[in-house]
Amino acid sequence: MRSLLGRSRSWRGIPAALALALSFSFTPVTPVLAQVELDLRDADLRSFITIVADATGRNFVLDPQVRGTVTVLAPQGMSPDALYEVFLNVLELNRLTIVQGQDADRIVSLNTARELAPNTGGVRLDGNYETRVIQLEHAPAAEVLEVIRPLLPSEAIITLVPRSNMLVLSDRGENFRRIENLVKRLDTPQDRPIQMIRLRNANAQDVLQVVQSLNIIPADASISVDRRSNALVVSGPQELVEQVRVLSSRLDTQQNNVVSIVEQLNYADASALADVVLRSFSARGDEGATQGQISIVPDPSSNSLLISAPQDKVSQIVQMVRHLDQRPKQVLVEAVIFEMAVDGFSDLSVQFGEVLGDVLVGGVQFALEGRPTLTSYVTSVLNNDRSLPGNGGSIGGVDVGNGFGAFLTAIASTNSTRLLSTPSILTLNNQEAEIVVAQNVPFVTGSFATVGDSAIPDQPFQTIEREDVGLTLAVKPQVNADRTVRLDIKQEVSNLTNDAASTGGEITARRALSTTVLVNDGNVIMLGGLLENGSGSVTQKVPGLGDLPVLGGLFRGKNASKNQRVLLVLLRPRVIANDSEARKLTREAARDARKASLALAPKDGHIYPRTTGGAFPFDGADLNQPFDAGFIDDAAQSRNYPPLPSRLRFKGKY
Repeated sequence: MRSLLGRSRSWRGIPAALALALSFSFTPVTPVLAQVELDLRDADLRSFITIVADATGRNFVLDPQVRGTVTVLAPQGMSPDALYEVFLNVLELNRLTIVQGQDADRIVSLNTARELAPNTGGVRLDGNYETRVIQLEHAPAAEVLEVIRPLLPSEAIITLVPRSNMLVLSDRGENFRRIENLVKRLDTPQDRPIQMIRLRNANAQDVLQVVQSLNIIPADASISVDRRSNALVVSGPQELVEQVRVLSSRLDTQQNNVVSIVEQLNYADASALADVVLRSFSARGDEGATQGQISIVPDPSSNSLLISAPQDKVSQIVQMVRHLDQRPKQVLVEAVIFEMAVDGFSDLSVQFGEVLGDVLVGGVQFALEGRPTLTSYVTSVLNNDRSLPGNGGSIGGVDVGNGFGAFLTAIASTNSTRLLSTPSILTLNNQEAEIVVAQNVPFVTGSFATVGDSAIPDQPFQTIEREDVGLTLAVKPQVNADRTVRLDIKQEVSNLTNDAASTGGEITARRALSTTVLVNDGNVIMLGGLLENGSGSVTQKVPGLGDLPVLGGLFRGKNASKNQRVLLVLLRPRVIANDSEARKLTREAARDARKASLALAPKDGHIYPRTTGGAFPFDGADLNQPFDAGFIDDAAQSRNYPPLPSRLRFKGKY
């Protein structure tokens, strides 16, 4: 090896066996100055280890399982340290490693290295096979055994002593020290916090007995009972704490523990809400409800619910009640009912004839609506009845006795009516409301009288039934989640027509609708409408003569009528969710009412008798005042009656 380490020498082309033989024939020199050139192709691994031992001056002991070939190419040469690094890479590629020693290193496979103990402290004196006991103070022996078992050689034997936290190890003395040092590092005290598990229903001592019967408590853990707080005190691994916690939660239930509470309601009706909650439990087949353990009794005087139920269901019932006991929304329903009717009538007629001996013997006569005939007119004149020939323009006369009678009549009339109603009503969500603005009119429905000896009825009487004639609006709103409003509407408008029926009694006109609509908050929707056009005419004439161009008008009578009617019903719902919206709408309604009352109020001319003001007293800006303020005049307040309290003021705020 002198030529190898003294100067740079190439190993290219030299067989591995020859290189191994030459390596024992040289005397080594200082390895720091040596440069090694390698050209090994499929060389024996053991021969390469020999080269490395000669170049580095290290002693190696080879395991019998060390076999294989190696290829190393280093034409530029390398130092012994670099050669040793290449050597470590070769061992790693062949799944081998070095177990260091004091004078010699062992080259073994990776699977065998974990079973060997390194020797770096001196001469080995305890290589004999021994059996010793390892006592653990803190760590569980079972957990330590799982860690060190893979590190023991196949011939070593380790045994766990139950309930003593000790290990019995049979192995070589040097390897025993390695395992003992490892156990000491594992057997360190661990910070295990003490946790308390409180129980609400079950007894803590009973739960502890169940846990102890399962044999899940390790030797280094403990569980005790705190009787004052009815809790389990657990000290041990986290796995044990979780097991005890889960087991305790399942045992800490009592289905028969019935409690009673009182729940005060703010908005909902206690009787209706109690029935809803009870039916919800009965519908889903709840065992507590079927056995009669759930009892909900409403108290109408305080609007409260007296709830008696198992403790595990009380929270569900209370949560359900509080969810249903929400402040209900209000809906202001504003309606506009507009009706306009126009009736037109016109007629033109000429009637004449010869009167002989107070008798009409011939002429032209027409029987038209609203006009007397020539015969009736002559008869009234003969009877000294100074009746007129009807409304409108008329001209003519009658000569009593023997003579001539004639008259011309013409009229054009127009009757128009206009009705505008704007009712509004405020109601809670899902609550029906009705507003009636009408006259209570009596109608005769029957009569009866007894007749005695004379023709005069004895004790006559009539049956009368009163009916509302006017405006009626009934509505039931339902506010949906998207602020749309579903409305069930019944609306009716009726009025007297001033016409009598043939059977007696006055005729009334009635317009009604009943419908269900869906409309957005604040939008206007038309519920119904009617547009009616009617016309008619009556013509009477003398055939032939009535068709003459000019003179035909003397032999012709005609009247014509035309009517139009328009009816519209509009509606707008407005959802009121809070007090601020209610105050805003109230102020708007007060201002509108005051404007309308001022427009209708008569003017005061400052001449006796004075015209008192009839305007609406509230203007929407100051509603917090006595309701009688503004209705009684100043003289009544100061002279005849005690003074009324002044209006309330809140510094401009209300």
